[in-house]
Amino acid sequence: MKDHTSSVIIVVLAGLIWSFGAVVVKNMTDPQSYQLPYLIIRGFTVAVIVGSYLFLKDKKHFITNLLNIDKTTIFGGFLLTITFIGFIYSITNTTAAVTLLMLALMPFFASLIAYICINEKITKKNLIAMIVAFFGIIIMVLQSQLSGSTFGLITGFISSLGFAGFTVALRSKSNNEKFYILIIGGLLCSLICSVILIVLKFSIEIPVNNILLSITHGLLVACGLILYSIGSKKLLSGELSLLSLLEVVGGIFWAWLPFMNVNETPDLYTMLGGLIICISIIINSANIEIRLFQKKFK
Repeated sequence: MKDHTSSVIIVVLAGLIWSFGAVVVKNMTDPQSYQLPYLIIRGFTVAVIVGSYLFLKDKKHFITNLLNIDKTTIFGGFLLTITFIGFIYSITNTTAAVTLLMLALMPFFASLIAYICINEKITKKNLIAMIVAFFGIIIMVLQSQLSGSTFGLITGFISSLGFAGFTVALRSKSNNEKFYILIIGGLLCSLICSVILIVLKFSIEIPVNNILLSITHGLLVACGLILYSIGSKKLLSGELSLLSLLEVVGGIFWAWLPFMNVNETPDLYTMLGGLIICISIIINSANIEIRLFQKKFK
């Protein structure tokens, strides 16, 4: 039980770290014009940070382990790659409301994929928490426009599905193997976006400020992914992706703080929806805490 509670705390921390990403992107110069260079730099940074962590952890076995990765690890990395790419192209080609709705589907996708692929059970508590979180997202986007391109909707859907599949891939691997999925995801993202950039002959010029912020975002993503992977040991797939929705709530809060240089004040619906998402996370973890409390005072 203590391991489960520790895992919840670790994944919540991952969500909070990821939540700074929205502020980083908002501070970039014309981010919509530099999607591919941003993804290349961020993906490479993720690979370097996670690779450094594993090199210090595995030492002389690092290269051997990296060369002996299996198909599941490669596929998990590919799913993480399409998550990265899909999210950026969704948020820049449709409204934030549509992208948020797609994110809200992640826990349901993860639970279904895990049930089919690794025979992972879906508990009543997890299902109730997921429904409450989905309702919270609906509240958040009530006054938003659900307009935008079909391309933005499709890429948001693919991103949500990709992250759900990536989460299940993490759950299927041993403690050490799962970290190599992160390296593959970062490298593939950087490689695929570089190929697209070259083939389509896009400009590779990018403001220095955007380069630094891309590296910063890569660092945040890498640290969050390491924590998310550690927490995946004791949490169900649907539960993992549910806790990651805290990224949405945190992102709104940071964007509201004046010193973050974004100055976006959330409306009543946004704050209420964020509160409901927090309540869903409490529902998901409340029984654990109550049992620990009761056990302590018996």
